[in-house]
Amino acid sequence: MAAVVPNWFIALVLPEQSGWERCAVELPMGMRRFHPEDLHLTVAFLGSCGEERAHQAWASLASERHPPIPVTAGSWRAMGAPRSPSAYALTLAEGRAPTAALMADWGRRALTVAAQPVDGRSPLPHVTLARPTRRLRDQLREPMDHWLRTAPVPTTPVTLEHLALYTWAEDRSQRLFRQVAVRSLAGA
Repeated sequence: MAAVVPNWFIALVLPEQSGWERCAVELPMGMRRFHPEDLHLTVAFLGSCGEERAHQAWASLASERHPPIPVTAGSWRAMGAPRSPSAYALTLAEGRAPTAALMADWGRRALTVAAQPVDGRSPLPHVTLARPTRRLRDQLREPMDHWLRTAPVPTTPVTLEHLALYTWAEDRSQRLFRQVAVRSLAGA
């Protein structure tokens, strides 16, 4: 059996104190909520590029600077295939444009350095808060459609201040990801 190669990605860190995960408490059975420390906005999904290329992509952004970005939650959205969503996320209202611009610019650069394909679509700033278990994905579509119409949206603004390089957590039963490196958007 071949060894599983972990994925890597660079993302804006959603501050733990945001409390956005509390809006996903009343999910239907079969949904997996993300741990608060796993919440992020992906800038560049590097996939299974390997640790060396992931660190090269991270290093390519070392000189980039951006002021902190104040954001608010917009609305819930099912992600992936419309008939069988693979994730449920909150989009951004305030802060969407500067976040998308940063994602497009920095993401393109990191993907190029990691020798990964660059997606031609415009970035959609979002924070994934839950995923259905694979075996129940189709059965959960209808309950999740109802949940999306009634779920609360966080009202507390937060500020995106940090960029991190992530990979899979050692024990994925508790948390999905771990930060390998983190820095302030403003530098250092």
